[in-house]
Amino acid sequence: MMNTNPTPRPPAGKHEKRGGGKASEHGSPAARADGEAPAGRASGAPAGKPNGGAAAVSGADADRLRVGDAVVVTIKRLGINGEGVGYYKKKAMFVDGALPGEVVRARVTKVEPKLLYGEAVKTEKRSPDRTQPFCAWYDDCGGCSLQHLAYAAQLREKEGLVREAFARYAGIAADALPLAPIVGMDEPRAYRNKAQLQLGLGDSREVLAGLYAAGSRRLVDIAGCPVQHSAVNDVMQTVKRIVQSLGLPLADASSYRRALETAPEDGEYAVRSGGRPGPGASRPGGARGAGAIRRGPSALRTVVARAALASGEVQLTFVTTGAELPSERALVAELRRALPRVVSIAHNVNPDDTPLVFGDRTRVVWGAERMKERLGDLTFELSPRAFFQLNPPQTVRLYERAAAAAALTGGETVVDAYCGVGTISLWLARAAGEVRGIEAVPEAVEDARRNAGANGIANASFHVGLSEELLPRWAESGFRPDVVVVDPPRSGCDRKLLDALLRVRPKRIVYVSCNPSTLAKDAALLLAGGAYRLASVEPVDMFPHTAHVECCVSLVRKL
Repeated sequence: MMNTNPTPRPPAGKHEKRGGGKASEHGSPAARADGEAPAGRASGAPAGKPNGGAAAVSGADADRLRVGDAVVVTIKRLGINGEGVGYYKKKAMFVDGALPGEVVRARVTKVEPKLLYGEAVKTEKRSPDRTQPFCAWYDDCGGCSLQHLAYAAQLREKEGLVREAFARYAGIAADALPLAPIVGMDEPRAYRNKAQLQLGLGDSREVLAGLYAAGSRRLVDIAGCPVQHSAVNDVMQTVKRIVQSLGLPLADASSYRRALETAPEDGEYAVRSGGRPGPGASRPGGARGAGAIRRGPSALRTVVARAALASGEVQLTFVTTGAELPSERALVAELRRALPRVVSIAHNVNPDDTPLVFGDRTRVVWGAERMKERLGDLTFELSPRAFFQLNPPQTVRLYERAAAAAALTGGETVVDAYCGVGTISLWLARAAGEVRGIEAVPEAVEDARRNAGANGIANASFHVGLSEELLPRWAESGFRPDVVVVDPPRSGCDRKLLDALLRVRPKRIVYVSCNPSTLAKDAALLLAGGAYRLASVEPVDMFPHTAHVECCVSLVRKL
């Protein structure tokens, strides 16, 4: 679920994924990790409905095209953000909303030395895979990028993204890539167990909960989003009503600068790229701030709802611009009365002008400190900021493939290099001799230890630190793991960790990735010395109707 405004990407942190790892829930993936600049939903050309219209077609050389020129392009494939990629006189052109196999007349919107960007003004040949988006907000919210492509074709194109990445960055031709068929969903709707939506006021002063439309501060209310689980939607609708009835103050979107320079990553919702407020822009109350969203009294900024699919429990977190949760007692009382399935209400403080949704301070104001969720037969306790996969059924399928790639027989030692709350570690521990998880965020390590105890798993330990430091240190002391699992942020593994892996030389490396481009680049480094062979590449569709694709890769030591 990508917004594609070409904004420089902040450094990928380890703030939230696995308590750390991927920046999926707060990060800013605006720049493309594969070296191709981002190009997404073009203004004036909704992804699902290319505009009709005529424009004089230019015959100019690619290097002489200017903004406003029209060209005819045949779309060859999808880009990593779901845009159509074609070539005009051998120069790549990104056309938002166009699909492979289509011939479109596109108006040039941006020119770069090696790239062109355009918006479709007429589809001259339509793809048989084009379909009507099922979401009423699809053209406005930008949360999904592929609803206009039939689901079977989405899966096919995602396999193509993986092939393209390995061919480009690892030099492995498609016919030589050990690529398994992608694992899709039987029912690719209502799969998301969590939403984090921005709060604001609409034209009629009604409370909105949603995403900012690309290039604007217009808040699109998506509290009934059809890819969200029904429990999440029900809670969001009730939260809006209660916030409205209590008249709670809302953060001022006009103060957003860097906070709007973000897009969702790994299918995670976040705010959108900034711009001048347009017609219908949200009008939350509050004062302008410099370097912070609000200088005055604390105001609501974001609401986060997470549903446990196994139990039906819901965890709510309110993010505010100041230290106080406005009308805390009244808010909690109303939520408890109206939402009996909510078992925890938390308050997070984020006063900064930042793309990150969460700040550093979180407290539970009512209810349980943690919510319980299950993956397979394992139970996990999740604190408000703990990362947990957004699509639990597909997560089970992904972890099953990780376990197969690890090829454990009962006595192996395993290191989980980005362990977070211990999901992969504990999944593998039952078939291993010993598992050690490493995580940079102490809160996540505490959760992982608690989860190990709750599941009666005694052969897994969890350690605060950086894998690139602990792994070589353990090797020097005599602990050399048979298997290392890495599940890094979209930016891929730290180069120091890759170097450490090549020094420690485990028998198997299992790489779980949410970005085929950085996966292929890292795999190329691990394969370059000749010590490893690429045994398998298995994609899993964790986020239907987006261009995101997860992969589980097995690298096996040759000697």
